[in-house]
This record gives sequence, structure tokens and C-alpha cells, in this order.
Amino acid sequence: MAKIQISQINLAAPSFKNITVPKEKVVLKWLIDWVKYSIESNVIQYEDFLPEKSKLAKYLNVSAGTLQNAIRQAEDMGFFQSRQSVGTVVIDPNSSKKIFEKTFSKKDKAVSLIKKYIIDNKLKLGAKLPSAKQLSQITQMGDNTVRLALDVLVMSKNLSVLTLKGNKSCWIYSASFKDSDFNFSGSGLVDVVAKKIKNYVAQNYALGDKIPSNGTFADMFNVSIRTVNEATKILNEQKIILSRRGRYGTIFLNSPQKIMKQKEREEKSLFMSKNKAEVLHQNYLYSWEKTLDALKKYIIQNHEVGDKIPAMRTLSSILNVSTNTIKRAISILCDEGYLIAQRGKYGGVFILEMPQKEQEAFAWLALNPDVVKIKQK
Repeated sequence: MAKIQISQINLAAPSFKNITVPKEKVVLKWLIDWVKYSIESNVIQYEDFLPEKSKLAKYLNVSAGTLQNAIRQAEDMGFFQSRQSVGTVVIDPNSSKKIFEKTFSKKDKAVSLIKKYIIDNKLKLGAKLPSAKQLSQITQMGDNTVRLALDVLVMSKNLSVLTLKGNKSCWIYSASFKDSDFNFSGSGLVDVVAKKIKNYVAQNYALGDKIPSNGTFADMFNVSIRTVNEATKILNEQKIILSRRGRYGTIFLNSPQKIMKQKEREEKSLFMSKNKAEVLHQNYLYSWEKTLDALKKYIIQNHEVGDKIPAMRTLSSILNVSTNTIKRAISILCDEGYLIAQRGKYGGVFILEMPQKEQEAFAWLALNPDVVKIKQK
């Protein structure tokens, strides 16, 4: 796939003098003529991306909105395929090949709602439809979206359009729908991407594993980062994944039944000797939370109430974490009443009460009962 440059366009921009149709119709005809001519002369290839819309609109001397409406109509006719934040590619109208997976857009929803209005109100052939503005209120869709939907129905010959006085349009129900037209539902792009991510991580990752970044998924599925962000929100709500801040990334929580039947990964996992609840708990924690558990365990195993614990630098070396992480863990234990910090020549951090090292794991599981089922071995 290559991006077409404005300098490659070998057809003069259209003239809008003395036109009797909307500008977008003129631009639509120009786009189709340009694509056909450029393909025949090998200037562009199928699956090439259109130039940036702002630059193409400037070349054609029209607004970005007018160009966008023309491109959408050409897409409905099979000359282009588009994906938000990715671009628009030229395709062969005689080919059934999909460059981007077809999803249910706002325009598609508006088309379905208009069809539903016609059916629910039992309109007869030749009946006049409400105005675009009235249909916008009926369907709760935007004016521009409704107009695009009406254009789709005109191109499919289900509607015909009459131009009235003052260039106002009137839509007439002109042809019955096919049986296949009675599907009033569909999946949006975000839902499709969420399903793809769910299937991908289920097939390639074990419970508790860190999965690829949203940017990686955006490249993998050829969608925008914003779409992936919305898709991962859905998966977080479904408790399929757990997204965390910064370098901690996102971990896989759920495992479909068919994946559960597969053998667990061998010795490569640090937590292979632990059950799934423990694996998930360990991967759920941030570094300071893991350090907090490790520090409690160290205190229980090596000290008594009243002892002075080692300096933060020493603990940092023992537990193999930064001094800042140790400092945060000590601060929490002080707040919880297990330790007390004293200044001065004979100061330090002293043990007031022995901590309970297993408390956090059970507390976490109690707050997240649906995330994991503990299997008794």
C-alpha cells in the first residue's frame, strides 16, 4: 500500500460554474473518473491510500466536508474503503476483497433506523417520507448522518428523491426492501477490535501474563490507538484484562474454557509452582505492593517486636528494589502501626507489632471474587 501524492493526480480539478447539482455530486463524479483513469494509466494501484483529505480538498477547491461526503458515497458504490484514523484506500469495485473489516457505522445505523421507520409505519410505495430534519429527530441521529443514509437508500433504489422549490429535497419510498435488509443490528469497530484482542490474548498468553501495549494492538489490527483504548475499556469492564499505570502495563485475567484445557507453560514461569490465584495476585500488584509483602515477610522471619530494622539502603540491597520503593513500603507500615520511625542519634525504624503477611492476598481476593476461581489441587 502506497500513499498517493497530490503531484500524481493527472486529472484537472472539476469546474463548479453553472452546476445544477450539489458540489459533492460533482466531486463524486470526478473521484470516480480520476480513479478509473489513473488505474488504467498505471499511475495508481488498487489498495493505494488517498492523499490527505485536507490537501485533496484544497486541490479540488472544496471544503473538507464536501469531499468527505463525496468519498462516503463513492465508498458505498464500491470504489473506496475507509477506516477511521487509518485512511481511505482505492479498491476494485468488481472485487469482493476486504481491505478493512466491515463494521456497523453511524450511517449504517441511520439506514437501518429509516428502514425500520418505513416498516413500522407501513408506508406504501410512492409514500412521501418526512424531511431529513424530521428523520433526524425520529432516529436521534445527526442531520448529516441522516442525509448520508438517505443517499445510500437512493443509490439502492429503495428511495427516490425529488427536488422541490428552493432546492429542497423530498424522499419517496420507491422500492420494497429485500429479506436480507431486515437486519437492524451490527457491531461497531470498537466491539470488533475488543473481540479480536480478547481472542488474541486467550490464544497467546497465560493467566497473569503482561500483554502487548495498546499501540502494538493498533498496528496489529490496523486501527487507531483511540479505537484500541475504547476496546480495552470494554475488556477491563468484562474483567478479561486489567490495565495498570505506566510500565506495569496490562495483564490477562480471564481464560476461555478451551484455553484452560491446554497445558500450562513449563518451567519458564516464575510462578509455575503456585496456583492460579497466587499467580494472578502477584502480577496484579505494583512494585511497591510486592515490596510491602516481601518486607513484611523479611521482618517476620528475621526480627522481633522492638527490633530496629536495617537501613533503607541495606533493605534495598536485600530485596533488590530501589530505596524509594523501600521508603514507600516503610511509610505504609508506619501508617498501619507496625513500625515507628524515630529521628536523632539513636533513631531509626523500630518494630511496634508483627505484620500479618497473608492479609493482603486474601483481602484482594475478597474484593475481586469474580476475577479468579481458586481450584483445589
